[in-house]
Amino acid sequence: MALTPSAGWVERYLGLLGVERAAPSLPSLGRLIRAHLAAVPFENVTSILRRNGCPGSGPVPVVDPEEQLQIWEARAGGGVCFEVAEMFSSLLVGLGYRAYPVLGRIVLPGRTPWLGAHQGIIVDLDGRRYLVDAGNGAPFFDAVPVDVVTEVRRHGLAYRFHPDEPGRLSQDRLSDDGWSSFCSYDLWQPEVEARTAAFQRHHQLDQSWVASSLFMIRCADDAVHVVRDGTWTRYMDDGKETVALTSDDEYVRLASDVFGLPALPIERALRVLAERAPS
Repeated sequence: MALTPSAGWVERYLGLLGVERAAPSLPSLGRLIRAHLAAVPFENVTSILRRNGCPGSGPVPVVDPEEQLQIWEARAGGGVCFEVAEMFSSLLVGLGYRAYPVLGRIVLPGRTPWLGAHQGIIVDLDGRRYLVDAGNGAPFFDAVPVDVVTEVRRHGLAYRFHPDEPGRLSQDRLSDDGWSSFCSYDLWQPEVEARTAAFQRHHQLDQSWVASSLFMIRCADDAVHVVRDGTWTRYMDDGKETVALTSDDEYVRLASDVFGLPALPIERALRVLAERAPS
């Protein structure tokens, strides 16, 4: 189980989300997930600067729940899977849910999947287990039952969850080539050491994209916004639009106006990436 947080921390977190405290239930959980996706965009600016703030390839500071909540309240950052799993699972425990983070494997072409490449949350509720994945950069607005096949379709994007071998849930994604495996989740609670090792591995530039290339996603009711590789792509019900980003000012404007993070230090992250790039 995640650590039980203080009552004050929980109330501040709920204030950030704009959600009132309610007894654990599936509808209440859905409201929390939807509010979290709206308030905490997927972004790795924080990870890029965390890595840059530590010399060489040594360990980086772990996520501090108080500091992380302050960053979110100041609209100065969002998070990727490990920040969201750490914070949101603690919030759920503080609200009376039985919840704990889990580790997953991401399937990418040419790379060997490793356990810890992704983190989600398992919630035990009313005798059934659900996956909560608010740090996936995908429009997963609802809890996903782990014992049945579930499809999620939004803004032209499609995902399929299905039970795999015992103790594992798989996530597939639909492309022009059909369904392909993207992620698998181990459903048991990992040791703290395993999560810590995965967190540190994500901050090794030769091991993970998380601290090495800028990536931002915001999942909204009207569109999914993706900033990556110098482009801004909007996925909508009637198709997608892609715009090239040619200046730091454009990134700053997007961070504020589209992602709701006016204090995000995105210019600093862009400078760090530019300094790392080969001449």
